[in-house]
Amino acid sequence: MRRLALRIVCPALVLAWNGAWVAAGPTPAPTPGGVTVRFELNDAQVKDQVLPGVQVRIAAVAGGAEVAVGVTGADGRFSAVVPPGTYRISYALPGYVPYSSGATEIRDDGQLVTVSLSRLLEATGKAAQQVRVILNWGSRKDQVKDADSHLACVCQDADGHVYYRHKVHEGAGHRVELDVDDIDWGGPETVTLTDPPPGAYLYWVQDYSGPPAVLGSADVVVRVVIGDQEAGEFRIFKGVTQRAWRPFRAIEIAADGRATVARFTDDEIAEGADLVLPAALYTPETTQSGPSDAGSGSSWTGLWAFAFPLGILVLLWILSRLVRYRR
Repeated sequence: MRRLALRIVCPALVLAWNGAWVAAGPTPAPTPGGVTVRFELNDAQVKDQVLPGVQVRIAAVAGGAEVAVGVTGADGRFSAVVPPGTYRISYALPGYVPYSSGATEIRDDGQLVTVSLSRLLEATGKAAQQVRVILNWGSRKDQVKDADSHLACVCQDADGHVYYRHKVHEGAGHRVELDVDDIDWGGPETVTLTDPPPGAYLYWVQDYSGPPAVLGSADVVVRVVIGDQEAGEFRIFKGVTQRAWRPFRAIEIAADGRATVARFTDDEIAEGADLVLPAALYTPETTQSGPSDAGSGSSWTGLWAFAFPLGILVLLWILSRLVRYRR
């Protein structure tokens, strides 16, 4: 009986450890001569609407030569093989605001870059003044799964804080809406201000999923579109571990309705001003540690790698005790 138990359990234990090693093992080797980067283009205002026909142009930064050009297919995707590095990538599609990314870092084979394009106002049929804030982030399973957009309206109404729990705010002659709320990597999370009254609008990104993934390693990119013009692109710093991040100081609306983006100075960023919210705007998710497995597939990999082999050891111990008891 003891030999039979050992024959059953020991191979299972070896298989468990081998499976754990495979689950936590190294990533595949990059393509010779470069890495494969995948692009997924979608609509910033319509959830899950992919964009075929987007022209994607990849060039070295600082006016360097183009290394790849292509068009997204019916699935909204385009792939290219390029050397690892930092690139200027432009995206163009009729009916949408063209976008040029100043510094996209491509480093991993199979890396997925999700980009959300904003429709031109004439394409939406709206003549109102609009400001749109678009959030995208990384798609790797070890990155933040759910990043949230938050915006506080200047009118200070009780429902003026727009985010996933309160997606629409309508005040006197103006509207703030969370058009898209994405909960599983990549984005977009899009907030649109329509005919906003004068004042300073605070916007921030919040890591809903929580650790072990952090915003600073999630390739977070925030863009501001004013009317039909890209007004700013903001990328998070790699070292950010806080749950909330402000990419800019505020969106400011002047008395004549003109919108501008007020940026943090280098000194303010050095002092951590971009990581601080007014006390009244904190939500429970901003300060809590969060569920460790809420947004990262890597946490499940860790559980598989250690808990399953441990369970096999426990089973082996129980069987050995049963053999002794029968004897």
